[in-house]
Amino acid sequence: MDAMPNLARGRVDRDGAARTRPQAVEEARSGGAARFLLVRQGDVAVESDEVLVLTAGEVARLHRRNAEDAIYLGRVDGIPYFACDVPAGAEEGSVEFRSVRMHAHEWDDDATALAVESVAILQWRRSARFCQECGRPLRPAANGWEKLCDGGHRAFPRIDPAVIMAIRDPQDRLLLARNSLWPERRYSVLAGFVEAGETPESAVAREAYEEAGIRVEEVRYVASQPWPFPRSLMLAYEARTPCGQEDVRIDEKEIQDARFLSRGELRRAVASGEIALPGPTSIAAMLIERWLSEPLA
Repeated sequence: MDAMPNLARGRVDRDGAARTRPQAVEEARSGGAARFLLVRQGDVAVESDEVLVLTAGEVARLHRRNAEDAIYLGRVDGIPYFACDVPAGAEEGSVEFRSVRMHAHEWDDDATALAVESVAILQWRRSARFCQECGRPLRPAANGWEKLCDGGHRAFPRIDPAVIMAIRDPQDRLLLARNSLWPERRYSVLAGFVEAGETPESAVAREAYEEAGIRVEEVRYVASQPWPFPRSLMLAYEARTPCGQEDVRIDEKEIQDARFLSRGELRRAVASGEIALPGPTSIAAMLIERWLSEPLA
């Protein structure tokens, strides 16, 4: 199976050096090659089931948006791309907005990468309003990729690292769990945030023990992908339980059920409707597919 997650396959050149050169950004924005994405509350504008990409003229004429406020995303094949933030509740005519979480796997890899970047940076621009050092209001810098306060402090987009792990037992069965807050029948692999002063590998072991009462070994990194809901970076791992491991003991505050399943058992549970698995955009789906050696859908 493809070891590259759906949200990590794009070829965007972030062109970070240009962000601190206003003239370079303005030249890219005003040039005829510039293209713009529309984002509203974390959803991206689409057309014919693909990410909608507009010229500056189309943004102004059709959507009455000021392209000067757009954030520079970088370039794909030399073409500069920007993200426009559409206010909640704003009418955009016949334009349809779709969730990155639900639909990104349907889009072109480069468009997906641009959409994920747009959602992530615009979410940070809306939420980061005050300096964490002194409490003063923040103002944009570096074309929206940084913020400054009057006290001279500088803020950057925050990322919360989280681990997600496919844990196998000595019989090569996969551990799947159901979180108490998830929709009915939904099961997935375990996951959790990396704590302060902790390595991702240690977080894998800690989360496995806290949520399922099991010890793990042979912790191995697989892949990563951004998950801007609101600002996670998912670090995917595989691990194994040692021989003689005791039965699963769940943390009933978070986990409703957890069990090891063989490939045949999982296929039958999915076919019968007993278990629903994560959507294809998630890195959880990639981990399950790697173990199953076939697509989930």
